[in-house]
Amino acid sequence: MYRIAVAALVLAASGCATTGGGGGREGNATIAGVVRLPESGLRAQDACEQLQVTVASPSSPTVGLGRAMVKQSRGGRCSFTVSGVPSNTDLQVGLAVGGGLKCESGDAPAVTPEPSAVKVGDYGTATRDFALNCGA
Repeated sequence: MYRIAVAALVLAASGCATTGGGGGREGNATIAGVVRLPESGLRAQDACEQLQVTVASPSSPTVGLGRAMVKQSRGGRCSFTVSGVPSNTDLQVGLAVGGGLKCESGDAPAVTPEPSAVKVGDYGTATRDFALNCGA
């Protein structure tokens, strides 16, 4: 009986020690920033809900990492946070615009800058800002 209890305890302890990492895809770093919306020319009241910030490995740019949140902020901006991204790893941060977000001309707004590289240390936070533009 004692051996079974010890074996169960060892198994439980080793199981607890290995949970979480998701194959090394999750981490403890954070990417945060703002998206500046155009002062005029955008046809959407819910623009922030139609934006998606993606943090990915440069080798797999379509596979997002971490947990992203984009919300309305003050002054014609949206703020975003992507938490749980791998630390000490080369990452790429980009912004995608949903298909329902259009300029008054009917075109999708331009995003600047292009996706950029970032590397964040353990428990660190990096900032990246984006802007949407409707026309010149």
